[in-house]
Amino acid sequence: MFGLGFPELIVICVIALLVFGPKRLPDAGKALGQAIRGFKSSVDGKEEEQAGGKIPGAAATCAGCGKGVEADAAFCPSCGHALKGKSA
Repeated sequence: MFGLGFPELIVICVIALLVFGPKRLPDAGKALGQAIRGFKSSVDGKEEEQAGGKIPGAAATCAGCGKGVEADAAFCPSCGHALKGKSA
């Protein structure tokens, strides 16, 4: 896609380690993952936004993101949070 090979990725990882340090690097990765997840949900969530974030016929809301989930769901389709009392 961008012409990045394995050696280039290693150089990028080493630079990221030097910039953020070993203690802040996991937090930076987590923040980046949440930003990407939020971007994806905002792009894909046009239908949910019009419905107010609620799924028609939803029996409960997710404790992780607060969106409506179906009654028989074991995991939240938006954030992947495991729902209480449900097992896969």
